Amino acid sequence: MPKTLTFHIHKNEENQSVHQFLREHLGFSKSQIRSLKFRENGITVNNSRCRINYMLTSGDILKLILEEKTSDSHIVPLFQPISVLYEDDDVLVVNKSAGILVHPVGGHYKDTLSNMVSAYYQKQNQNITIRPVGRLDKDTSGAVIFAKNKIAAARFSQKNCGSGFEKEYLAIVSGVPGNPKGEVCSPLSRCPGKPLKMQADPNGKSAFTSYKIEKVFSSSSLLRVKIATGRTHQIRVHMASIGHPLLGDRLYGTEESLSLEGFSRTALHAACIQFKQPFSGQTIRIEAPLPEDFKAYLSN
Repeated sequence: MPKTLTFHIHKNEENQSVHQFLREHLGFSKSQIRSLKFRENGITVNNSRCRINYMLTSGDILKLILEEKTSDSHIVPLFQPISVLYEDDDVLVVNKSAGILVHPVGGHYKDTLSNMVSAYYQKQNQNITIRPVGRLDKDTSGAVIFAKNKIAAARFSQKNCGSGFEKEYLAIVSGVPGNPKGEVCSPLSRCPGKPLKMQADPNGKSAFTSYKIEKVFSSSSLLRVKIATGRTHQIRVHMASIGHPLLGDRLYGTEESLSLEGFSRTALHAACIQFKQPFSGQTIRIEAPLPEDFKAYLSN
């Protein structure tokens, strides 16, 4: 079903062409603009079809008609309940359980969170092409964003989202860091000969992680962690690199950290996510409830 977007042009947005507005303000790609151009009434100003070189003035009403594909035919619906934390016309935020992948890959084509979300919309007779915005590791629980249309997904890209996107994690690590707050800035790269494992590498891609101690236990600690980059396994590698691997992490853990009881999976939870609604710009902050294994550990 086509989606209609309406924009009221303000004084600070005038004296630019429709093309400039679509590219710079909305983050549309050239191919997306081309599709709008050739769609009947794809772009109108004040209810009249217009060219993309039309110069906008204050008070203009710009309307766009986006044509979405039908729902993901290649994603097999999995009819299991999902925990919806937030939803509007463009965005869905789901609380992911540990132990499942976000998107079909490898031998997992029917048992991922995307399969469950596809079924969620199929049950409502809605044809929506879902697109995950960022991903969590299989063992990581917590908030996952899905864009419900192509343009929302483009707006969520790092280029267009700007400083409005923030994610906080809770991690339980072995030992207690020496300072109550800290930063880890080691670049990361894939381990040679081990494509599924990452490593701290001065010649790798930049990565930035900050942490704050929330609670201290006898042989471990709860950290609140923020990342400014989204490298594969970033938190896990960074914490291991400073001598505090996450509990239950069989890839980056040590004999000592793996001997600590409490977690059969990596102790990492995407606890909070903040973003700007792709079109209204409203700041939305969502918290994901703690899973049972975190609750049990923190209650001891």
